[in-house]
Amino acid sequence: MSIHPNPAVAPSPPPITASIVNPNSAPPPPPRPARPATVFSLRRFLIYAATASLLLAATVVYVVWLVSGPLPPMFSVSSASLHTDSLTTSFDVTFAVRSFSHISGIRYTEVEASVTYGGGDSVVAMSALPPLHQGRDSSIFIRARFVTEGTRVLAAIADDRAAKGFVEFGFGFQAVAYFWSSALRPKRYLMVHCCEFPFRFTNLTTAVLFLSGPQRPCKVEL
Repeated sequence: MSIHPNPAVAPSPPPITASIVNPNSAPPPPPRPARPATVFSLRRFLIYAATASLLLAATVVYVVWLVSGPLPPMFSVSSASLHTDSLTTSFDVTFAVRSFSHISGIRYTEVEASVTYGGGDSVVAMSALPPLHQGRDSSIFIRARFVTEGTRVLAAIADDRAAKGFVEFGFGFQAVAYFWSSALRPKRYLMVHCCEFPFRFTNLTTAVLFLSGPQRPCKVEL
């Protein structure tokens, strides 16, 4: 028979934990229901599909543009005049240039303009011009001045004036054209031929370009 070492002392009861409950407090809100995984997957798929479609369409458009070549600008002669004296003949011409491309701008380098006579067979004057820049879907004006010395041009002017009452000259424009876009800058050699225009004399030494009707576009080769 075993005897408790201290029978007069009973074991202590376990501690009592008290909590205060506020009867006016609202219960916590229920957790939000989890969205099905299929909703997120479908949204990601639609975003990826739309992005891929846009990239594919842009790539196709750009490849077609590269294969077909850039859209050439339109050139025309908006005004021109010539002045003669006993030794020289000077020309002053303004080209109107219209670009219809919404994709690329154009930078013209190694620019030269010329004056032709006799149906374009003979170049009587040339002038080098500084590099030029043309933005997308825009119009610019390019002015060129020429001076030629000698009696050959003066004799041709005198003969045509006596025979027809006016004299005809054509104009040319050539440059290395860079059709720049956000990605590439394809290079083309640009040549412009403006057919002969009649010049009528307003006095003994000055003649101006005589244009009847709308401006005639020049022939552009890339």
